[in-house]
Amino acid sequence: MMPVVLLSGSFVRQNRWLLLAFAAWPFLMGLFFWSPHHAANREDVIGLLQQEVFYGIAVVGFLASSALYNEKRSRRIVGVLSKNVSRAQYLLGFLVGAGVFAFGYFVAVGTSSLWLLGHSEAIVKAALAIIVRGVTASVWIASLALLFSTFLYPFIAAAVAGAAAFLPLALAHRSNILAPVGSLFAGSDLLSPTIIWPVVGISLFECAIFLLVGAQIFAHRDVTVSLE
Repeated sequence: MMPVVLLSGSFVRQNRWLLLAFAAWPFLMGLFFWSPHHAANREDVIGLLQQEVFYGIAVVGFLASSALYNEKRSRRIVGVLSKNVSRAQYLLGFLVGAGVFAFGYFVAVGTSSLWLLGHSEAIVKAALAIIVRGVTASVWIASLALLFSTFLYPFIAAAVAGAAAFLPLALAHRSNILAPVGSLFAGSDLLSPTIIWPVVGISLFECAIFLLVGAQIFAHRDVTVSLE
């Protein structure tokens, strides 16, 4: 597991400034709705959360899709794989790093919701639900983006993964279990404390499948070819 930890730490370190900026973004946006005298309007906060959730999941997918390409371009991948690190461990390290990035961001989103709406029991449960659903959806799209990035350019891999994640939402097919992002955020009330745990479990199972398939494809790719 040590190679996975080191690779995930490297991923987070390389994207630390973006993570800090994204963690601050919910609070900066919340300033437009915050008042020292009363809690923010619930509908306004839900509208803000919709934007934050969408951008958070999309950014995690984009970062995951470009991780492998950046490693190949820097030639770092050759040195890492020469140290008895498997291709599956390499992809898993990126996926764990993407999950850490998503966790940091969605903790900020949930905390900003508490700041705007108050620390009631219902809002605390809703904030925890946002974190669980957001991180799960982010890891799902990251694993799919990593799979596609083993044989596609990063932009195309991110676009295909994003279409798979968000197209069911656009078509109102929220319960499509093969693309569970819509199921994780079913309904219009993002402040609902409901977590559909079977969907979370199926999403993580699909992540494992994507990772295994991606590792098999990656195992047959030549990483010594220059990308320049």
